Amino acid sequence: ASNDFFAVSKDVVSKMIAGELTAEQAYQAFNAQLLADEESADNEIVLTSGKGYSNVFHANGGNAAFSVMANTLRGVYDSDVLIAAANSFTGSVLAADYTEKQAASMIMPNGLLAYRRTMTGAELTETVRAFVEGSEDGFTPFNRGSLPAVSGIAIEVKEENGGFALTGVTRDGKPLQGDETVTVTCLATAKQMAPLLADESRPFEGGDAKVRDEWSAYAAGGSAALAEPEHYITLR
Repeated sequence: ASNDFFAVSKDVVSKMIAGELTAEQAYQAFNAQLLADEESADNEIVLTSGKGYSNVFHANGGNAAFSVMANTLRGVYDSDVLIAAANSFTGSVLAADYTEKQAASMIMPNGLLAYRRTMTGAELTETVRAFVEGSEDGFTPFNRGSLPAVSGIAIEVKEENGGFALTGVTRDGKPLQGDETVTVTCLATAKQMAPLLADESRPFEGGDAKVRDEWSAYAAGGSAALAEPEHYITLR
């Protein structure tokens, strides 16, 4: 953007000095070149999905589109486990080419932030529980579609009395051990994370960079690729 601005400025100014353009013509040429560069950038393909994935939630497996995004972002954030609030992602993943603007729109709330911490398996279970069962002053899932998407683990959830209860967490196909050490990234708004951030003895890092910006930078990097979805939840 700034390079384009200076390149266009230099080109237009040199033509003015050479007497090829009047001030009015230079102004028009400057705007025309900037608009052309902007349109070209907007139409540049940064991400291609060879398959399409629905955002319909299934009790045996979860939401395929959300799983694609969660698995991909776990790699972007280089974490063992990623937990994403259900409203982190826009919807279905299309079998299509995405421009940078379209790729950015795959992340839903503009205020979605990433929080990271190394924790034990026991602490991870309680963190997942906060997302699944809800917590005071935080976000509480109100239907199946509002349950979180997870990557790097699989969870078992029971639906009861209009709410949800976490009944199991597995990693690599085995029950999560309480003394395991894992790096965990949580994607949520500051309000959703408030209860977890209240414990200052176990602080999370991050919370200052927007997920949409990180995702856009990844997509624009030239080697972006989407991960395959996984069955990450069993709802009984």
